[in-house]
This record gives sequence, C-alpha cells and structure tokens, in this order.
Amino acid sequence: MKTRLTNKVKTKMTVITPAVIKTATNTYALIKRLKVFAIICICSATLSNNAMATETDSSALQMKLKDYDGYQANFAQKVNDSQGNEIHQAKGKLVFKQPGKFLWQLEEPEEELLLSNGKTVWWFNPFVEQVSIYDVGRAVTQTPFALLVSQDEEIWQQFDITKSAQGFIIKPKDDSQAQVIKLEVHFGTRHLNKILITSRSRQVSEYTLSEQANFSPDDKMFEFKIPAGIDIDDQRASQPTVEGNVSY
Repeated sequence: MKTRLTNKVKTKMTVITPAVIKTATNTYALIKRLKVFAIICICSATLSNNAMATETDSSALQMKLKDYDGYQANFAQKVNDSQGNEIHQAKGKLVFKQPGKFLWQLEEPEEELLLSNGKTVWWFNPFVEQVSIYDVGRAVTQTPFALLVSQDEEIWQQFDITKSAQGFIIKPKDDSQAQVIKLEVHFGTRHLNKILITSRSRQVSEYTLSEQANFSPDDKMFEFKIPAGIDIDDQRASQPTVEGNVSY
C-alpha cells in the first residue's frame, strides 16, 4: 500500500532540470515581447486613427467652405473678457468669395474694415487714420477670416481641426505667434450661422450671423484704395512700390 502511493506520487512529479528552466525562461521572454509588441501596435493604431480623424475633419471643413463662393451675411458681435464679462458689442457685415477673398466691415459703433483680395490683407481703421497691410499667409495669425477662404494646403497644415457637435474647432499647431488661439465655426441646416474667436488674452468674440445669402460679388469689392493722408503700417515680407493710391 505504501509502495503504490510512493510510485503514484513519483509519476506526478516533474523533474526541474536546466533545460526546463531555459524553456520556461524563453517562453516568458517571448510572452513579454509579444505584450510589448501588442502595446506598440495599439498605440500606433491609436495615433494613426487620431491623425486620420484630424485629416478627415480638415478635409470635411475645407469641402464645406468651398460652397461659400459668393456669400454674405450681417453679424452681431459680442465680446467677453477672460472672466466672461461682456465688454463690447458691434454690428456689421461680411462677404466671402473663394478663393482667398473676404470683406469684414464693422459699421457700428465705429467703422472698421478688414479686406482681402486673395494676396493682400488690409486692416483699415478710419478713426485712427491708419491702414495695416499683411501678406495673406501671415494674416491667418492675425485674423481667422483669411483661413476660412483659403485653399492653400500649406496654410491649412498649420492648424489642428476637430469636428464638434455644432461644426468645427480650429487651433494653430504653433500658437507662440498667433493672436487667435481658437476659432469655432457653427453651421446650421443651410448656412454658417456663428463664428467664435478666442484671442491670446482669452477674450472671446462671438459673431451671430443673420440674413445669409449667396450672390456673385465683383472682384473690385475686394480691392482697397488707400485714402490720402492715411498712415500706412506695411507688415508684408516684401513691401511693394506705392504710387498714389495704387500699390504693386
């Protein structure tokens, strides 16, 4: 009886030899490598999917904005400070024409004009009797309206774009020089109906649009003739020759 029990126990025992230890070690190392590989694959897939989603959102917004080739609307502007307190109200109108042309005109309480012909952006303030002039490529760091009518892929590559419930959120990839750190565009069933702009100082300008309509604006609408006696602040990389009111 005793002998049988001893034999039975012996048959169930495994002899731990160097070969067995080596096999177990190799198996553990393989499992560990497979875990690391799986984590890398998951992370890579996540990053790839995020990049693909960002690229898809950017393409979707660009396609949507191409429909705004001849668009006008009135706007009511409300500005809140970083604490959410309302500090300013204004009214005006805007016009878009693809590619690159826009007009943003403040009508009250004081007149102001932001205008682009697709190459040059003019920012005119009659009250201070000054016009600032920018290249379109540089203007996107000053005003987001230049981005909304741009079809330059290099410019769009400077921004991260994500879809939201109301439309799209646009942020510069490098905001070290940007005056606008976030732009939100909201679309209704038929038209763009709201634009929200967050500045570097965390002020939020909200533009509520009304009386939206499609039309065919003349290109002359987007050219600016500098009035006599106006101070010129030319921020373009290569400043053109100016004769009278014509620059080239």
